[in-house]
Amino acid sequence: MEITGLDQVARGPKKYLHFLHFLLAMQIAFCQNTNPRGKTMNRIMKTILAILAGGLLFCQQTQAAPITGAIEFGGSATASGPSGPPCTIHFLDPWHSLAGTGTYATVPFNTAATFNDFTFIGDGTAAMLTAPDMPAWTFTIGTTTYSFDLLALTEGHVIPGSMAISGTGIAHVTGFDPTPASFALQGAGTNFNFTLSSSTTATIPEGSTTVLLVLGLVLVGIVAFRQKLRT
Repeated sequence: MEITGLDQVARGPKKYLHFLHFLLAMQIAFCQNTNPRGKTMNRIMKTILAILAGGLLFCQQTQAAPITGAIEFGGSATASGPSGPPCTIHFLDPWHSLAGTGTYATVPFNTAATFNDFTFIGDGTAAMLTAPDMPAWTFTIGTTTYSFDLLALTEGHVIPGSMAISGTGIAHVTGFDPTPASFALQGAGTNFNFTLSSSTTATIPEGSTTVLLVLGLVLVGIVAFRQKLRT
């Protein structure tokens, strides 16, 4: 696939990784901004940066195929407290696969997976990771490793007895292209012990990602222009 105007940025894995690290650094910088205007920018930029980080993967010239489908896991988790202040989600490993489609269809039921903890601040659509969770989960079957990098949250809400978190990132499977994907985590239990929890990672179709990438680039320009006018 060829996207004019982005070839120089996306040509070669090293250039892509440098640019992705730049995007993540921008996200963390916005996360640390505590003034009211900065909080508004946080909510806008976190989504834009996640779109760009995922969308640029499709600009790389590669022979492998993108990952398709979705995979669901079940397990238990705890939260350090309610969302708003820094909230850490701790997974009681291992979690286990429940069902898979597409590329994940061959993953056996009850395959053990390792989930890594992450911390976020804010509540609802204002929720933001304090740092990317790379990988958020991973497991290996034979010579094939499956994993997912959680790069940004789109929503996060935790209260006693219930949690609901969603986000975006990059799915990885040995032999396939890194592919943008969505992430969802739900839990129910007592206080902040969520004994009945599930998580689903679903890939985002290539055409949709390309459209979102272009939209993201436009939004970055608009946000930067408005910020310049206000300063």
